[in-house]
Amino acid sequence: MPEWVSMVFGQVILAILTGLVSSAMFFFFLSRFRPQIAISPEIARGISTKTGETTYVIKVINRTRDDITDINAQLHLFNFHQTATGKIWKSDEVELKRSTPICIDKYNKKDKNANYAYRFLTYENLDARWNDENTQFIRFRIIARHATSGFGGAFKRDYLIKQKTIVDGTFSKGDTFKIVLKQTQTHEQ
Repeated sequence: MPEWVSMVFGQVILAILTGLVSSAMFFFFLSRFRPQIAISPEIARGISTKTGETTYVIKVINRTRDDITDINAQLHLFNFHQTATGKIWKSDEVELKRSTPICIDKYNKKDKNANYAYRFLTYENLDARWNDENTQFIRFRIIARHATSGFGGAFKRDYLIKQKTIVDGTFSKGDTFKIVLKQTQTHEQ
């Protein structure tokens, strides 16, 4: 084989390998920019300051170093059904007051307003609807997109035991899922 052929062949292989490595590094870098969302382990039961109705609130914290957008949250009550072919789960949606906020701010411990935290609220009576822990559970799901990279993420939390899940009170402000009992008023966003 002539020397110029092996030199061209070597340069082509080098160019391909360089392109693959740089693409892999770029993808690895961008994949680090995905949403990171924490979901409260409990649901706070309170009273709305606007309507006086009982509210049920789930708090999420955006732990990403950038805003998250394209947010969509869902709350479902799953019911177990036995059929001739086996067990199936049927879900009934629980309506959230605002399930699609435009944006949740980036995580910043110095943010005194805690705009990186968001509370999803429903007026539907979860105590009445969730009446059998053996055949029912609640699932909260949220999807969001990282504002800079555009990468999305999906997160969920299942609530299985009603007595440990629904707690009277309201969520403390900031980077915590603590529910305080002294104040049962819900401030809606």
